[in-house]
Amino acid sequence: MSRPVGRPKAPPKASKLLKEVIPVKDMFDEEELVIYNSLIDIYLKDFDEDDLTSSDIDDLMTLATNKIIEIRLLKSSKGGAAQHLDYSTALEKLRKQSDKIKDNLSSRRKDRLDPNEFKGFSIVDLAVNFDNLKKAKLEKKARDMKAKQNEMLKDLDENTNRLDID
Repeated sequence: MSRPVGRPKAPPKASKLLKEVIPVKDMFDEEELVIYNSLIDIYLKDFDEDDLTSSDIDDLMTLATNKIIEIRLLKSSKGGAAQHLDYSTALEKLRKQSDKIKDNLSSRRKDRLDPNEFKGFSIVDLAVNFDNLKKAKLEKKARDMKAKQNEMLKDLDENTNRLDID
């Protein structure tokens, strides 16, 4: 079976690209792979996947990979104090690189935001919107608690010995 040539009509989503298309299974052991995939999930929640650029995807992968390498170094340095200085230097470089990547992601994200999108909103509009969201959340919580209470009362009623003579 021949492999299709050229760019696919619908490129994979960032999540699939970062977890499946890129051979991360070859780079990490099982425990590290779970951590890597969890980090990717967390990082992707901060973005709309349709708005991610290739630079964003590269940076997200590098951030997650740096965290895995940092964990490896910390595990390795646990045993001996002699190599601790070497590990500390490497960890510091990784953390500086990660901080720079986060700054880059943040600035590119700010560039994509439309400053006119929220123009015309007053503090009152924002407060009312916040109150409505909070009210809806609290109403849902109250309904859930009421349903749970009714269920518990029903279970209690079924399990009591009120018909016993003694």
